Amino acid sequence: MAIFLKNHIVLNEHTESLAYTSNSTGRSIIIPRPGLSREEHGTKLIEDFTVAASDAGFDEAGFVYITFRSAWGFLLDLDKFDKRNFRLSSYRRIDNLEAESPLHFFCYEATVCLNKTAVSEFLSKVEDYINRSTPKGNPFNQNLIANIEEIRAATIESFWQEPEILFPNHYENTWWEIWLNRDKDDNIDNPLETYVELFNNAGVELGRRRLQFPEHWVFLMYGNAEQLAASLLYTDRLAEIRKPRDTADFFTYLDFPEQAQWIADLVQRVDYNTDSTISICLLDTGVNITHPLLSSIIPAENLDSVEPAWSKADTHVQGHGTSMAGLALYGDLIEPLSTTGPIQINHHLESVKLIERSQPHLPELYGAVTQEAIARAVILNPDNKRLVCMAVTSDAFIHKGRPSAWSAAIDQSIFGSIEEPNSTSLFFVSSGNLSLGDRISYPLSNDDFSIEDPAQAFNAITVGAYTLKDEINLVTYPGSVLLAPRGGMAPCNTTSVSWDSDWCRKPDIVMEGGNQAVMNGGVIHPDSIQLLSISKGGVGRSWFTCFGDTSASTALASKFAAELYYVYPELWPETIRGLMIHSAYWTPTMLGNRVIQKLSEDEKKNLISVVGYGVPNIERAKYSANNSLSIIAERTLKPYKKEDFLIKTEEFHFFDLPWPAEVLEELFDTQVTLTITLSYFIEPNPGNKKYELAASYRSHGLRFKMIDKNESVDVFKARVSKDMRNVTYQKEGGEHWILGNKVRDKGSIHKDMWEGSAADLATRNKIAIYPVGGWWKTRNQFERYNSSVRYSLIVTIDAPQVDIDLYTPVENKISIDL
Repeated sequence: MAIFLKNHIVLNEHTESLAYTSNSTGRSIIIPRPGLSREEHGTKLIEDFTVAASDAGFDEAGFVYITFRSAWGFLLDLDKFDKRNFRLSSYRRIDNLEAESPLHFFCYEATVCLNKTAVSEFLSKVEDYINRSTPKGNPFNQNLIANIEEIRAATIESFWQEPEILFPNHYENTWWEIWLNRDKDDNIDNPLETYVELFNNAGVELGRRRLQFPEHWVFLMYGNAEQLAASLLYTDRLAEIRKPRDTADFFTYLDFPEQAQWIADLVQRVDYNTDSTISICLLDTGVNITHPLLSSIIPAENLDSVEPAWSKADTHVQGHGTSMAGLALYGDLIEPLSTTGPIQINHHLESVKLIERSQPHLPELYGAVTQEAIARAVILNPDNKRLVCMAVTSDAFIHKGRPSAWSAAIDQSIFGSIEEPNSTSLFFVSSGNLSLGDRISYPLSNDDFSIEDPAQAFNAITVGAYTLKDEINLVTYPGSVLLAPRGGMAPCNTTSVSWDSDWCRKPDIVMEGGNQAVMNGGVIHPDSIQLLSISKGGVGRSWFTCFGDTSASTALASKFAAELYYVYPELWPETIRGLMIHSAYWTPTMLGNRVIQKLSEDEKKNLISVVGYGVPNIERAKYSANNSLSIIAERTLKPYKKEDFLIKTEEFHFFDLPWPAEVLEELFDTQVTLTITLSYFIEPNPGNKKYELAASYRSHGLRFKMIDKNESVDVFKARVSKDMRNVTYQKEGGEHWILGNKVRDKGSIHKDMWEGSAADLATRNKIAIYPVGGWWKTRNQFERYNSSVRYSLIVTIDAPQVDIDLYTPVENKISIDL
């Protein structure tokens, strides 16, 4: 068995920056509708547009909101609706669930704000479509005009971005999540100052907090649809309307018999490192630090709340925050209580109370609340590295992977800013849970229940649940049957199986979340298949409680990261995140007792959508072994540049890795495995603007390629970048990964494996990291083409024999380079 005791090798050199241009054709995805009479179609659109502008009150306001609807099965040319005098406010897809032909499965609606010049421009474009032709004989502006089927005045419903939820009754007073376009001249402290009177006159109430994204402000507003229409439609800033999120907590506990002597024994064995600069920050229901296992570890000054009037203690009826604290510090208490040796704790615990059930408050922008809570934690311990842990989610948003204001706020916090990228924090969020009643249909029901908001965040580590708990006392529970097999997905686990294919696949990892059983046709949760943690205590109450579900999993993941961060405090958060996912693998049960290579592409996609990359391994995350070598590279890359008034890709990185080539050649046909993980944070830009979906939300994307067997270095570089090619270029190699780019290239962390002979791997030490599209490339006005991005690359070679030494030859090469 391999002994993992060697620090991973951190690589500072062996990287070359080269010019990058994508080899893809970049053809337009807009296919114009054929077979139209130019004159009939154009004349109808002019008539519809004129009526729509009049209905919308164009003469009175000086601008107008118009909704353009595409023909079924065709796209709108959105770029034409979002330049100069046109501003694309929002777009939405409309699915035709009764369609029999694939051509009629969908259409699109774009709501556009046009000023006076834009109104004239659009009419001129239609006139040109009718009367003018290109040199190839096609109508002028064909891509724009041909696919428009309907034009009408926009209503307040046109901005509704919740296709699965009915628009509220027009006279029903409720809270709304309002997205407004930002302007460079906005007052940052009071961006609505010029509209306050307008909202007051309409009877619209503004919420207390707001969110700020690159192109949008997000506010909560209270009123009915008629009041919103009487105010928002008279601004030229409205972008989207969504439903505010209510939080949902699915917390299940059972009492555990109190054993006071266990606590006294454990307290004596705890070695708490007060000098550590690593913190876990719980965003939860508060923590009761009077518990004997917490009182000497969590000082009162490490507690705070987002509302100053709230108590900082855990006032949740079952003490959710306190139980989370127990797992984040000690792990499943069954283990430390069952041992006799010392228990080392090398991280602090902070608590910022996010929820106070006893003092209900007005709906909140939970993204803004979460950002405020993180800021409060930084004030508590400004110099600490921080693992933010949140098990508060909402099932009110059927997002299918699309970002929300909440998930985007988390992405924004973890990205930081262009001037000050985040160098201290990781964010862990639970995937959410199935209700107990739905678990009886495990595992089929898990595919139907989506991971909850905000766990679709790109930059967060989303934590699902699996279980090794499989012992039930059949005397106490006669005839009971476990729901989940040992090593399988936990019954509580939600998934991303139902998400749209363009978005992330989540969860990222799974940790122990406990199990349930079925008895007499109902779901039970015996103590023996739950985790043990700390209770909130109180008169007549046990000091221990059973705990589980994805809340427990998220607390354990935070503890894992804190232990890893303590070993490598100098590494970037991107790297710590990468090491966790890099070390993860699937249990035999998750793989159906097959090997990953035997799964089809669809089975691999489903696997990652259910349990992510599997269960992290703390030894592999922390250390290398002689026969398991891990190399880490942290780099900064400039993805884009401005040239000839266009934003283009700029560079890719070429790695010539120090490789144990001689050892690998000697092993010849021995099968070895190479694992690569690429981790980076994106800057979010939420708001429905383009068809590219994820590419319009993320600032940038990164991808990797590896040189193929017998492929020359020059040809490999040319395969990566068009700039590296000459007229004699001929492709010599390709990619041969176990997962493949269609499975791995989602979100902002990408992992894959290669397996083959050691002699073959000896020649594969050339790796390229290159950029793909994002809003930094398409939103010229923000000048992000001047910015660079960070990433972490982790490469591991695994050989089967323990006596093989891959580590020392590379360590020696690095020493010589220095």
